[in-house]
This record gives sequence, structure tokens and C-alpha cells, in this order.
Amino acid sequence: MAALLDVARYRVLFGDCDPMRIMYYGSYLRLLEIGRAELFRRLGHPFAEYVARGRYLGVIEVTCRYRRAARYDEELVIRAAVASFGRARVEIAYEIGAADGALVAAATTVHALVDDDGRPQRITTEFKAAIMAAQEAALASRGSD
Repeated sequence: MAALLDVARYRVLFGDCDPMRIMYYGSYLRLLEIGRAELFRRLGHPFAEYVARGRYLGVIEVTCRYRRAARYDEELVIRAAVASFGRARVEIAYEIGAADGALVAAATTVHALVDDDGRPQRITTEFKAAIMAAQEAALASRGSD
């Protein structure tokens, strides 16, 4: 798996939880969305720029392995990184961690780049290179903090 960047923090809301105040499994998908948006923003490619040009990352696959329960009012750390690219696909890896560093969940999402009509669009070599270079730079600067 690619090295992951800390991209966001999130405090579990009461509305995220089941009656036992444990974060409902479906609520983790929103954390992945937050992680994905903040990852691309941090890499200098906020989604708003692509939406304005009629380009979207449609989710075509999600996997999530739950390691331990997140609970109401717990602070979580969302980590993410681009794991791989295909011709019209991008895979993103995530970890959701507790403030003490314990792994709460590990996940991946696979997205197809599509236009306004939902047709797949090729991801350019230049875009792939720019994202990977920005990610490597962010990881390198993390080590010098």
C-alpha cells in the first residue's frame, strides 16, 4: 500500500452512530469522501476545478475493513493516498485512525473519471505524473516536519 498522508480530522457525531453510540458502518463512507476531497485539495487539485470542467470521479468500487469500533465524540484521523491509476480509473487507499494511533478502519475506493454524460474519460499521463509528484513531495515534507 502507498504511504498515506494525514488529510483530515473528524469528530464522530451522534447522528453517525447506532443506538449503542458506535459509529454505524455506512457512516464510514462519508469519511472516505472527506478524505478523498481533502487529499486532492492538499495535492493542489481540488475537485471543484474538475466539476467546473464537467469531470467527475464516479465511485465504482469500495472496500472497507473495520478493525475496531469508533464511538460517539471520538476524534478520528483520516489518512489517504492515490494508490494506482488505470486508463480511466484511480484507486485511493485510506486509513481511519483513532487519536491514539490505533487503526479503526482500512479502505479503498476505485473511481472512474467520467464526463457530464457519464462517459469514461482517459486520465492523462500529465495528470497522473502531477498527482504522483505532488503526493511524493507532500510525503517528503511530512518527514521533515
